[in-house]
Amino acid sequence: MRHGLSFAAYAVAGVLSGCVAPVAGGSAGSAPLARAALVSGDVVAIGPEGYCVDPVTLARRPGRNFAVVASCRILSDGETGPMVEPAVMTVTVGPRQATAALPSPAVMATQAGQRLIGGREQDGVALAHLASGGDAVLEAGDPRYWRAVYRQGSRLVALALYAPEGSPLAEEAGAEMLLQMQDRMAAASAAPAEADAGN
Repeated sequence: MRHGLSFAAYAVAGVLSGCVAPVAGGSAGSAPLARAALVSGDVVAIGPEGYCVDPVTLARRPGRNFAVVASCRILSDGETGPMVEPAVMTVTVGPRQATAALPSPAVMATQAGQRLIGGREQDGVALAHLASGGDAVLEAGDPRYWRAVYRQGSRLVALALYAPEGSPLAEEAGAEMLLQMQDRMAAASAAPAEADAGN
C-alpha cells in the first residue's frame, strides 16, 4: 500500500502544479495530438473519442511523464474535432514498481486531502469521486472531480477528470468517461509504440 500512497501524492502534485492552465487558452498554435507515447512508449496517452492530447502541457522527462487531454475542438481553436462535453483530463505515469499496490478510493481521497463522496474498484481500475478541489484546477470548474488509478505493466497510471460546474461529467458520467479512456489507453499501450500522431 505504501507504493500506492507515494504514487498518489506524485500524481496530485503533478495536477496541482498548474500544468492544466494552458488548455484554457488553446495550445498556442501547436496542433493537438491524437495520442502521445509516455515513458518510452510503455504508456500511450489517448483520450476518449473527440478528445486530444495538448502538446503544450506534455512532459516527458525522467521522474515526470504527464499529459493533459481536452476537447480536440477547443485545443485547435475550432479547427478540428467534433463537439463534445468540455472537460480536462490528466495522465500521470509513475516509475516502474514490480509490486506496486493499486490504491483504494479511500487512500486516493486521503492522499489528495479531499472528502470521498463515491468510488469503486472495477476491472482493475480504482475510481475515487472527490468532493472538492476541481474548481482549483479548472477555471469555472465543478468542485467535484474524479480520479482513477490502474496498472499498465509494471507502472501505475493515474487519471483525473475535471469538468465545468454542473456538468454531468462531475457526476457518474465522469467515472464512465475515465473507464472509457483507460480502456483505450490500455489497448494502445499494449501495441508497439508509435510516434505522436496529430489529430
